[in-house]
Amino acid sequence: MRTVRSAAVGAVLGLAAATGLAAVSAPQASASTSVTSPVARCPKGKLCLFDGLDGTGAVVGYTGSQMSLGTWADRARSYVDRTGYTYFCPNRSAQYADPEKWVMSGNDAVVNLNGLDVDRHVRSFLLTSSRRECETGVEYFTWRSDDASVTRAAKPFGDLNGDGHTDLLFRSPAGRLWFLKGDGKGTLIGGGWNAMTALTRHGDLDGNGTEDLLARDTAGVLWFYPGNGRGAFGARVRIGAGWNTMKRITAAGDLDGDGRGDLLARDSAGVLWRYPGNGRGAFGARSRIGAGWNMYTFLLAPGDADGDGTNDLYGFAPDAYVFYSGLGNGLFQKVYGDVGLERTDTAY
Repeated sequence: MRTVRSAAVGAVLGLAAATGLAAVSAPQASASTSVTSPVARCPKGKLCLFDGLDGTGAVVGYTGSQMSLGTWADRARSYVDRTGYTYFCPNRSAQYADPEKWVMSGNDAVVNLNGLDVDRHVRSFLLTSSRRECETGVEYFTWRSDDASVTRAAKPFGDLNGDGHTDLLFRSPAGRLWFLKGDGKGTLIGGGWNAMTALTRHGDLDGNGTEDLLARDTAGVLWFYPGNGRGAFGARVRIGAGWNTMKRITAAGDLDGDGRGDLLARDSAGVLWRYPGNGRGAFGARSRIGAGWNMYTFLLAPGDADGDGTNDLYGFAPDAYVFYSGLGNGLFQKVYGDVGLERTDTAY
């Protein structure tokens, strides 16, 4: 934190130099006297704005992004971010409307705004975990499908709204779940999804012809969310507890040729298991696929990627991936691998 000498002390020292008088030191503060630091003035979990430099003056705290600062518009000169977000993004207009976007690091220290055009000109701000959200003002990524205008028949794998095109689900760092159908826009499904430690989708699990979703909560309970065919989900159904023993779960569609969506799960020892779907949103007795799958940080089930009529699987390591072709009997055959793949955002 920058040390600031007050104007009063500077005047006294200047007078002493001009008159030849010795400057008299002020009495030392007692050991019991303490000065509250700017960081201590900002509670954990909040973004605090100060109307003075170096965290001085009046202070106001917020727990999330603000589209309007009300009476605090055009007042902020410094800030402390204790929210845990990666970026603080101040904006000169309400509703984050100014096209010029500032991307600043969030941290547990005082940061001054002087010298920037947002000094005393902050009217809204975002707290984000990605630069993209700061720069665009959009929480979800604006995914577009090149053939979104082509008419196709609805399909039960990857298609959430029945338009025949593969869609995406995106969970933001704030826990909001977005439906992305490929037109560059997102539809908010709902908030609170950070309560889930795993989300996975692909395939029709209850036999109604629509894509479904599975989610595991912090207690290890696995939940089934039936797709409604319009890019959202119906009331959830509890499948069972004990799923925290699995490090990774991946809905993979029909793997054994019975027309029902199946589930893959990797345990802490690296063994991959297949749970056959029963067509009613639940699963039968599991079967062992094999060991050694803990080399992958995550698994991706793309459907039939090689055009042979069976659903396949990708395994992704930190800097490489391997493609496994489905055999149609619940097992896979390793085909090839590659290196140099970089993971960015998380979509389902």
